[in-house]
Amino acid sequence: MEARKRFTILIVDDNRDLVATTSELLELAGYTTVHAHSAREAVDLLDEVERIDLVLSDIRMPDVDGFDLLRVLRHRFPALPIILMSGVPVTSEDIVPAKATILRKPFDARQLQECIATKLAGG
Repeated sequence: MEARKRFTILIVDDNRDLVATTSELLELAGYTTVHAHSAREAVDLLDEVERIDLVLSDIRMPDVDGFDLLRVLRHRFPALPIILMSGVPVTSEDIVPAKATILRKPFDARQLQECIATKLAGG
């Protein structure tokens, strides 16, 4: 668990309760977390915070959705691992970026940790 302390995860979701719960799960697993409640706030934090190792973002957010955030982050931070999460099914109406990793809500701590470990390992 101590090895995970070196990883900082940015959690992006407009649902503050979900951010708090997810942050708690990740911190119990040994990660450091930073929070954003919009895509704009997430981009600002990435410019300000010295090191963020992974972004965990909701897809369905007001203004800018997680798919658009993924596109922006891939352009600005090409090596940054990104996981999108959603409790609403992705439909044919959605324009899903290639190779997007999507974690379905609700997820448990094990699923979350496995997905993060895979992304951090380059998967």
